[in-house]
Amino acid sequence: MPREGIPECLAALEHTRTLLWARLLAPGPTPSHDRLLPIEEAAARLATTKDWLRRHHDLPFVVHLSEGQVRYSEQGIERFIRRRQRA
Repeated sequence: MPREGIPECLAALEHTRTLLWARLLAPGPTPSHDRLLPIEEAAARLATTKDWLRRHHDLPFVVHLSEGQVRYSEQGIERFIRRRQRA
């Protein structure tokens, strides 16, 4: 593989990894009414900062649409909060 193609390949692998984690952690089929939130809404929902979300790009509710385009699964955030409250 040419060196120039490595970043694109790594991005595709990270995207696939995120999708697989989301599928693994989901209690069942993902309902079609899940909203993808922009970073401002996700940060408000989690009572955190946008910077914290950017640094934790491997959380199970992060959805990488394309390079530089990230959204956050509303239902994934709710599952994350429920799990943290039980811990």
